[in-house]
Amino acid sequence: MSQRPSAARRTPLVPMALALAVPLALPTLLAPEARGDTLCLKDGRVIDGKPMTRENDAIRVKFEHGDVVVPNAMILDAMLDADAADAAKSAAMKKRLADRKAYAEEIKALSEWRNRKKESKAHFDFEYTVPPHIYAGFRDRMEAYFIEFQKKWAIAQPKDGRLLVCFYGDSEAFHQVAAAPRGVIGYFKFVRPMELDIYYDRLDPELTEDVMFHEANHYLQKLLNVDVSMPHFPGESLAEYYGASSWDDKAKKLTVGLVQEGRLAEVMTDVAGGDMMPLEKMISTDRMYEHYTWGWSLVHFLMNRDKYQPKFLRFVKALANGKDVKRTIVNFGNDRLGIVAPEEVLRVFMKSLDLKDKAALKPLEKEWHDYVTKELKADSVRGLEQAGLQVLGTYPPRPLRARMLLEKAVAGGSKSSHVVASLAEMVASGSGDPDDKSDLDRGIDLMKKAIELDPLVADNYATLGDLLAAKGKKDESKKLLELARELDPDDPFLELKLRRGQR
Repeated sequence: MSQRPSAARRTPLVPMALALAVPLALPTLLAPEARGDTLCLKDGRVIDGKPMTRENDAIRVKFEHGDVVVPNAMILDAMLDADAADAAKSAAMKKRLADRKAYAEEIKALSEWRNRKKESKAHFDFEYTVPPHIYAGFRDRMEAYFIEFQKKWAIAQPKDGRLLVCFYGDSEAFHQVAAAPRGVIGYFKFVRPMELDIYYDRLDPELTEDVMFHEANHYLQKLLNVDVSMPHFPGESLAEYYGASSWDDKAKKLTVGLVQEGRLAEVMTDVAGGDMMPLEKMISTDRMYEHYTWGWSLVHFLMNRDKYQPKFLRFVKALANGKDVKRTIVNFGNDRLGIVAPEEVLRVFMKSLDLKDKAALKPLEKEWHDYVTKELKADSVRGLEQAGLQVLGTYPPRPLRARMLLEKAVAGGSKSSHVVASLAEMVASGSGDPDDKSDLDRGIDLMKKAIELDPLVADNYATLGDLLAAKGKKDESKKLLELARELDPDDPFLELKLRRGQR
């Protein structure tokens, strides 16, 4: 299967002897016996059954072990007891209350994959457990994506049916139902029956979109010739190129081939260190991480030069269908696929771009490097966030680079709870510090900031509790761990952390 490496999975790095990884995705927050107060969040979660009060620009939710203040910016709708009383006097309010209760029950049911919804569209069959309003946006993106790729690459709908796209509501369901290995955040099963599996990361919906476009692109590449496996280069690099696409929901328009800011931030880190990627190495080396970073920049360069784009398209299509291309036939399940060796990839590249010999690679390499250093720009906070999380999730780990990128993102004003919490854990443990020096106090301050940015991440309260316990503040630690368990009662790791904190 093709799979995109982890870019945003966070493992606690607190200075505790028994530190445990806690899943990020929270289940729907629904109490067994709901009272009138219901809070529906824009990211699809529902909080029901807890006392709530309205404040100036937020709603305060009262849990047994502490209050959580949810800003209005996170809220899709809220119906409190007072609203329910008004509903008795207003038909419109009564309908609104009934609609929100039905929505809450629907979201609760969708927490189980067996209750998934199904829909068939022109190019894909969908099965999903994400909230319907979130699913609809991703569905429309996928359909527009197929049409956009079809225009450029002349692919056709396969005769044996549409691709099945499974869209999970959280990472736990994705790993359990799809049997995806830990560290994988999306994959395309390239043997028949083909299937695309992704999940909704509510902490980083833009990452979910990137992963969806990346993995779907492997399927679209496959439609050039279903009996050939696209080599790692250009396969992963092209998928990253199309991964940087943007959807305008109002105009229903897809724009492809934008700057992949996270990847460029990684490339520019290499450039700053004097580590320039040779063109021959990029093309003729199999399965290297730089195909996602430098490889993306190479495809971006070739696709944005009128004199090279037709030749690059010819190169990719030749790998799939060229009659003179040498391929080794390999069995994958019931499929027999043609595999192109790296040295053959280089030969086809040179032929397609009219390069007579390896010496001719050098001028092209210089053009590419100049394009990267002089034309591509990615100084945005989002780029630093993406790059830092991508590096943090790679194997082998590169904590020094990850720490540097995350520090820059936070210093630049990152509003991502996930980014700030990831840096907090690194700072508190000393991970990524050249001297392996931990700063527990700063780690605590950063984790508190992460909680302010998103007050409903159970893992952040648990990690803050661990950090405070390391400072000897056991009573505060226990309260935070209990609150974390209230926020995510089904997480066994939180239960283990709580037991450890009670010792």
